[in-house]
Amino acid sequence: MKKFLRCRSWMAIATTALFAVCSTPVRAGDDVKVLLEILLEKGVITQQEIDAKLYKVAENDEIKAFNQSQELRKLSKEEAQRTEKEKTIKTEIYGQASAGYYSASNMGVASPKDAAGMSDQPKGNNRIGLRVTRQMSEEVSAAVTLESNFSTRTGALGKDAGGFGVSSGPIFDREANFRIASKTFGTLVIGRGPNLQTDLSSAFDARQNWNFGGLKPIGRYAGFHSASGINRADKMFRYISPVVRGFNLDGGVSFGGVQDDEEKGSSAYLGGRYKNEGFEAGYNHIEARVGSAPVADVNNRVDFFAAKYKFAQVTVNAGYVITRNPTAANTGSYSTTKADGKSDANTFFTGVVYRITPSIAANGAWYQVKDKQSAAGINDVSMFATGLTWSPYKEWDFFVDYVASQRKNEATAAFTIFDKWIPDTSAAVQSESKKSQSGLSIGAQYKF
Repeated sequence: MKKFLRCRSWMAIATTALFAVCSTPVRAGDDVKVLLEILLEKGVITQQEIDAKLYKVAENDEIKAFNQSQELRKLSKEEAQRTEKEKTIKTEIYGQASAGYYSASNMGVASPKDAAGMSDQPKGNNRIGLRVTRQMSEEVSAAVTLESNFSTRTGALGKDAGGFGVSSGPIFDREANFRIASKTFGTLVIGRGPNLQTDLSSAFDARQNWNFGGLKPIGRYAGFHSASGINRADKMFRYISPVVRGFNLDGGVSFGGVQDDEEKGSSAYLGGRYKNEGFEAGYNHIEARVGSAPVADVNNRVDFFAAKYKFAQVTVNAGYVITRNPTAANTGSYSTTKADGKSDANTFFTGVVYRITPSIAANGAWYQVKDKQSAAGINDVSMFATGLTWSPYKEWDFFVDYVASQRKNEATAAFTIFDKWIPDTSAAVQSESKKSQSGLSIGAQYKF
């Protein structure tokens, strides 16, 4: 009887030990092996049974370890993919805003008078944009750009927001396009956006002030810089070649906005830039059908030449623009109500920038428009502009500008020292005038 009980006891111990060995999440420990050896000595289990149980435990551990390593490998791969995707996709919000105080004479076409108050975008167009770039490879990248104008006076967003204080058109009036850029083959831009004329007007204007007494107001008046298809266009295909020995080509075509007739309202341009150390030059030729209504024939032909040279703290620039209206009926003309020329005119500009210190720069420029449509040149414009800019940080510009323009008493075309701009939403006072204008602007610009 005692022997039977002792045997049952060892049987229970063996069962418990074997259960522990088979169910343990780790390999059998030395204490378990000792217990199994005791059971073997007592004759409760055989060596074959011990080997089978230990093999089963080892096999379970190997399976579990393999599964765990596979799970870790999967998590590691997913993390690597997320990291790689974040590295190749760049999302950027950018823009600029300027505002300040102005005081100007002869503001308004109907009853010119002096005006003063808060200026909206007195230096450069207010803008906010979103750009998403995907680095496809070391060679190729793709990007989508959406960019809009806005008013710091009223908060209006979209076309004409900064000029009128209200939006009168699409939200993404400045850019809505995608591009593919290759280091070897160049860049292709498709959609609405600026063309080479925008780049040249900015690069070769000593004033670097697009809206107050700079090349943009003159260009809008003479017909070679405007939002009507000359420097910015819809349905555009633009190609920019790689730079080879300092030179690159830039060309594009816009298919207008008239359904079933791509010729109407279209434009095409071809030009390029050259840069070698301190010297830079640019040229652009435009053939455009501009106007609010469908235009079947080219009514604005532009040839833009410009160059500049930088030495030490001084940069000197000069340019010449030939604007022609080649239509048979010569229907294009200077507007009597707004600065929006489609005309025959020659424009000369020159200027200088002197960097007094790394953060302070002075500028001065002279602009001359010769009216070729009337024998007396009654719509000629001479404009002098000067300014001082302090940039304590690369994002901030604080500036003061003075501008004076001279017109003939017989002038019939409306001109403005400002870009297209109405100081208040009621439009009681406009910036355009047929008389000589002068003005002072003080403000700040922030870029982000």
